[in-house]
This record gives sequence, structure tokens and C-alpha cells, in this order.
Amino acid sequence: MPLDGPEGPVTQLTLGESGRGRALTVIPISGTVGADIRAKRVGEKEIVLIRGEWPDERTGRCLTVINTVGAYSRGREYGLLEPTGLTVLATGFIAFGDAGRVNGGEEVLAIVEPGGEFRLNSKYDSTWYRWSGTEWVTETPAERRARLALVAAVAGEGEWL
Repeated sequence: MPLDGPEGPVTQLTLGESGRGRALTVIPISGTVGADIRAKRVGEKEIVLIRGEWPDERTGRCLTVINTVGAYSRGREYGLLEPTGLTVLATGFIAFGDAGRVNGGEEVLAIVEPGGEFRLNSKYDSTWYRWSGTEWVTETPAERRARLALVAAVAGEGEWL
């Protein structure tokens, strides 16, 4: 998300929405100088985002908002599925329909380490998202299985046929 809007620096990030069956989380953004943002936990649960220029000690990490909302249920599971290499900082909840009775899902603020990945379902498909340290790479489940099988074979796993 851009850190500067038409009216100046962005001062907060919102996850979810308010209302019955929903949960709104507001995360303040402090600082006006710098292109980087770091998260800081204050107390047990509160998160603050601080804008500035930070040393390269944690290069390659990605601060991201993940929208897990699905609209079609019929036994389909939505949410942040099979996450590895990420730390969830805060969540909010969005719901469709009156009083949030028709489907919905979480919006998740997370720090993703290089190599971190997770899966999201849509109405008809699944997609794996992997942070390389510089960009997001997406894969279908079949592409991911093929990549992991190749990694295992190169590492000497498996049996010769």
C-alpha cells in the first residue's frame, strides 16, 4: 500500500470492518519519513507500525495484508491455510450479508520471511503464495507438488524405478 496519500502520510491501517458478525482492528502508523515500515508490539496484543529508514538486519521480510475472504462455502474451507514462515500480527473479520450471516473471512496482517508460504482457496481453485524475499510467486497445487518432488529428487530422496 502506498505510504503517502493525496492528503499526506497514511496514519492507520484497518483490518476487517465493524458490525455484527465482524471485527474491526485499527493499527496506527507513526512517522512520516522513510520508505520502510516495521511492526512493534506494545503490551500483550497491540501492534503499532513505525515508518522510517531501518538497518538491513532483516532484509527480505515482507509486511503484508492477506485477505482470506471466500464467498462460496459448499464444504470449501477458507482462511489462511498451511502457513509456514510467517508471523500473524493482527486480524480483522469481514462478513457478507445482513448481520454477517453469509460467509466472510479474516484479513490478516503478517510478517512473511523469505521462503514463507501459505495457501488460499477461491470458489473453484487453490493457490499457493510464496515470498521469495524480493517478490511473490504463485503456484497451483499441482505446480507446487511438482516443484517439491524435484527438490526431493535432487536431495537424493525417492527410489529408482
